[in-house]
Amino acid sequence: MPDSPKILLDATVAQPPFSGVQYAVIAQAQAIRHFLPQAQAIGFWDGADYRPPNWAAMTTASRILWQQTALPHLLQHSEAAALHALAYTCPWRCPVPVILNVHDVIALESPELCSQRNAWHMRALMPHSIRQARVVIVSSHDTASRVRRLFGEKIRMEVVPLGVDAERFAVPSPRPAFLSFDGPYLLFVGNIEPKKDLPTLLRAYGICAERLGIPLVVAGRPAWKCAALVHDLQNWHGPGKIILAGRVADHDLPGLYQQAAAVVMPSIQEGFGLPILEAMAAGTPVVHSDCPALVETSGGAGLSFPRGNPDACAEAICRAIAEPAPLHDAGLVRSHTLSWLNWGKAATQIIFSILQGG
Repeated sequence: MPDSPKILLDATVAQPPFSGVQYAVIAQAQAIRHFLPQAQAIGFWDGADYRPPNWAAMTTASRILWQQTALPHLLQHSEAAALHALAYTCPWRCPVPVILNVHDVIALESPELCSQRNAWHMRALMPHSIRQARVVIVSSHDTASRVRRLFGEKIRMEVVPLGVDAERFAVPSPRPAFLSFDGPYLLFVGNIEPKKDLPTLLRAYGICAERLGIPLVVAGRPAWKCAALVHDLQNWHGPGKIILAGRVADHDLPGLYQQAAAVVMPSIQEGFGLPILEAMAAGTPVVHSDCPALVETSGGAGLSFPRGNPDACAEAICRAIAEPAPLHDAGLVRSHTLSWLNWGKAATQIIFSILQGG
């Protein structure tokens, strides 16, 4: 193995406005470069080492075209030793060994929860990418079991949980200016899309809103298959009050979490659960569904309820707000066990193992 192997990190999925997996990909690229400075990240954000031409950032289709046609040539001419593809797919014909991050396989198992474009993209490229990768890195044991169920036991996988910048979310931060009211609130953070199961949260809030006496803030951009749900959020006629905040600026997130009475993540399916770790790092109680990946993420430091059960969700919310201290303490401990540096160290060890023929 060369003393300083050149590794290219395909982080081109991360394009403004960033959210979810995109934030994770940027953090992963930065964490790898902390331990492997010679790694070069390819992406569209300011900290990337190499930026593809502007046409590649115009649409998802153009980004895919660049990955499949231009990236192999870049790998050859740069004399890269390996490609670490940080989000789901890699070039169909890749001239170097591939380490592949698979954040979830929802598009393969439950395409009805995804946008049609995303489902087509993943079904066309992810299976071949998984089969040709030397190793697949996943964020939860649940995702690992799902990959094995789809592709067999021969796929080499490593489970490396995602991380959180605990210090960033713990430093006292101002209340976001867009919150035009005083006092606590119930908080949801994430895209408005089918897998998040916001209808269950709305029904749960309707059950306990009068008892709680606090509004529900929904912080996230309307994504796909959500027109009716957005209408219901904007025209809430039940008890309490719902505030549709839209996508929240990155600098407002710490304060948004810290001022909340509790954070709720009611998802049907996930590959991990970054909002859980962020809320815990902020010292805020967390309520989440029993989606296996979310249970893994919280590590027992949150309150869980059966997916799709609004009565159980309402009960867990009321309990979390009535008795926040145990969840606050457990959440802080949990968030400090999972850091991006831990993720980067583990990923770098996997890269070296592949370069050494492991």
